[in-house]
Amino acid sequence: MTTIALIGTGRMARGLGAGWVRAGHRVVFGSRVPNEKTDLIAALPAARVTTYADALEESAIVVLTLPYPDVAPFCRTHAAALRERLVIDISNPFDHLPDNRVAGAEVTRDAIGPGARVVAAFKTNFAATLLAPLNVDGVQRDVLFAGDDEEDKRIVAGLIADLGFRPVDCGVLHNARILDGMVPLIIELDRRYGSAWQMSWKLLP
Repeated sequence: MTTIALIGTGRMARGLGAGWVRAGHRVVFGSRVPNEKTDLIAALPAARVTTYADALEESAIVVLTLPYPDVAPFCRTHAAALRERLVIDISNPFDHLPDNRVAGAEVTRDAIGPGARVVAAFKTNFAATLLAPLNVDGVQRDVLFAGDDEEDKRIVAGLIADLGFRPVDCGVLHNARILDGMVPLIIELDRRYGSAWQMSWKLLP
């Protein structure tokens, strides 16, 4: 059992949290206003909702589910705590990094500073699919991830598998810039083909 801090309480955080609780992990949500999250406490009583600082203190793994513009400021504020932990960045830059020369997760790594351990993952997965690792045809969905440290990626691959998804290693963290670009494209495809946020990228042999 691993203690996982989910920073943020939106749909992605709630889907991941519910899945990891179901897999047997201990989940704690970090919120700016934990006392106002009574709906989350009621929906997921096995998890805890607390402050950012307390969530970081309790965790071995931190998942950043904040909107992209909030990620770097959060990381700079909490850099000392984040440097001691494996950080999974699921945020998507969209138009905040329009030239695609750098990955959003690289910005996160640099905001944390020397010693940062950052893996990009879940960027190309819709919240609606997080508790449905098999599609309507029974095909296992993929989660694409990228990072520079092989041991950290092995841990993240295990957490992905715990949710029932197939982990797909996309190489070094810089490759996450490609994942960043895949997100607006899959949103466009979802809108065009009316998939109700159920689409996934699938690596086929």
